[in-house]
Amino acid sequence: MFGLSLFSVIQYWNYEETFVDISKQLHLNVSNKDLRREIETAIDASRFDDARMYLDIAKSYQYQLNYQHYYSEIDAKDTQLNRVSTQISNFTSGFIEGESTNLAGIAGSVSADFTVVGDVRDLYHEYQKYEKGDDVNELIVALSGAGIGLTAMTIGSLGSLAPVKAGTSILKTATKTQKITLRFQRYLLKHGRRMFDWAFFTRAIKNNKTLSNIRVAAKQAYHPEAMDPLKVIAKQINNIRKSTSTADTVHLLKYVETTDDLRYLEKATVKYGSKTKGLIKLLGKGAIRTIRVLKKTAELSFSLLFSVISALSSLFLLIPRYFL
Repeated sequence: MFGLSLFSVIQYWNYEETFVDISKQLHLNVSNKDLRREIETAIDASRFDDARMYLDIAKSYQYQLNYQHYYSEIDAKDTQLNRVSTQISNFTSGFIEGESTNLAGIAGSVSADFTVVGDVRDLYHEYQKYEKGDDVNELIVALSGAGIGLTAMTIGSLGSLAPVKAGTSILKTATKTQKITLRFQRYLLKHGRRMFDWAFFTRAIKNNKTLSNIRVAAKQAYHPEAMDPLKVIAKQINNIRKSTSTADTVHLLKYVETTDDLRYLEKATVKYGSKTKGLIKLLGKGAIRTIRVLKKTAELSFSLLFSVISALSSLFLLIPRYFL
């Protein structure tokens, strides 16, 4: 019984993950001067959303800055007229070309994917490279092909696959803007090649490159049963988007090397929201790491108590026999 109770304690792996003390880490590693530099750099580059993000971080963690001065400067430069005209231009460019690094442009690119136009455009663009003998981006091929298949399935599922579709589109945008690490690319490609049959697709559209035929061929080349690992990733990416923004999600993916990194990032964005990008910029990737702490539950307490009782019982029974 003593052996069984010890085994029960050893097999207890009920942990909870807690984040590092961000307030302590900030005040140890980030000075007022550091935050002023980040805010002023963002304002000078017209990255007003980033400037507000750093101000929000500074306020939340009680840094002594001239907040009124910075907010007045941002409001003076970031006028409603300039913002609307810039957003319309960037959205249109992202929708048509599919490549952008700003919020409105990325939103345009993702919106194009939801109309199938973006996925067809990107898939055909890679096919043109293939015909010329140029290098084809296999990950964009797989994600575009999956996107076309998911669009049809999303309609059929009454929108239940929309989070997967959104996450896949953001992943493709991050690939095009070179925000995906090589290690994570290799992982995605391993599953992407099983998910989309590029060889079949190229044969199917060789003599007919119309929009409708590209869509039909892509659906036939897509294998939804091989999508499961990427579905999990796409949903996590969509959760990150909901906690931050589409543009921030694309940016944050450059810190992901493994599926564990993505899981940590998802948890961090739930906790820190729109501040996540700034916290990682200020503190490094360690800001999203967690510490595993053993949970003290009734199960653990009972196992420990049973171990002590059985150990004492064993001693009580064995000691008299030894001396007798």
